[in-house]
Amino acid sequence: MIATPVLVGNPIAEWGVEGVIWAIHRNARSWNDIPVKKSLSGPWKNIISIRQLLLHADIDLKNAVSAVWANGKNIQFWLDSWADPLPLYVKFPDLFKVDSNKQCLVEDRVGFSDAGPLFIWAWVRASLDVNECHQLQQLESLIESLAVNVGVDRWCWKYDANGSFNVASIKKILSSVNRDSQARAFEWNNWVPKKVAIVAWRADMERLPTKCALSARNIPVQDQFCVLCGEYEETSEHLFAACHFAQSIWLNIADWCRIPPIITFGFEDLLSLHEISPGSSKKRKIIHAVVLVAVWSIWKLRNEIVFRNGVPNTTKTLDEIKSMAYLWIKNRAKMVSMSWEEWGRFSLTGL
Repeated sequence: MIATPVLVGNPIAEWGVEGVIWAIHRNARSWNDIPVKKSLSGPWKNIISIRQLLLHADIDLKNAVSAVWANGKNIQFWLDSWADPLPLYVKFPDLFKVDSNKQCLVEDRVGFSDAGPLFIWAWVRASLDVNECHQLQQLESLIESLAVNVGVDRWCWKYDANGSFNVASIKKILSSVNRDSQARAFEWNNWVPKKVAIVAWRADMERLPTKCALSARNIPVQDQFCVLCGEYEETSEHLFAACHFAQSIWLNIADWCRIPPIITFGFEDLLSLHEISPGSSKKRKIIHAVVLVAVWSIWKLRNEIVFRNGVPNTTKTLDEIKSMAYLWIKNRAKMVSMSWEEWGRFSLTGL
């Protein structure tokens, strides 16, 4: 599966990524097609760890890739899957033990003559025992039955009709497997910067570094109480939906945007507020953008209190939400004719 590099010169430049992985993770006493040292943490170990999960969808990475034999210069005779779904070292273990070069290429063991394949064996001893001779006969018959392709060796991905690996082929298989899916996908809004929406996205998954989240990761915090109200533990759900300070912000935003009072039972209610708001689709998108900016501003204020000894101020926070939302929406939605006075009254022409 991973070609063995010739370890000379600059590793990255001359071996390639596959060669570096092989040099680091290969165990000389085993012959894994995809080598990994479990004692070494890092991206490669994380990639390999998905192997077991994919088995639940009947995707076996061990048998997912096979070589198509042509010139034999890029296929390892014993270690790669090319003549059979199983590597030959697994199918003919006794012969593999007595080969003098276990990392040999196909071209090292199979040549061609007018009479057909010409086998070039290099055993560690002069003669083979009965069992080894029997396996040799089976091996030669297997290779003689194969069709030789023109050109160079290539690799085929089993789970795609064209034989080329792509993420879509994996996703297609996984989509047919029964699994839980999100009832609601996070809705992005291109009228605010990505960094603003990411705060709400992370809060929706309870992935912001709130005090409770940090404590759950064994990171010491002085206390777990909300810095805005000081009454309840600080989670994303509380900070943006249940906190008295946040509720005051939402009530003021509802009054400004001329929508019914915002009563939330959870953070999801804030993210879906625009869906039930009156007005055109454009107005609903503006309200959605305002909600995202408000979440960003509340989180920004929280950090100022924690790290700079800031003080909660409803008026200042509302002013920031209105001014930042105005600048972003005016420019990103190309509403150049919208004035600050109109925005302050939320009296938007045509909405």
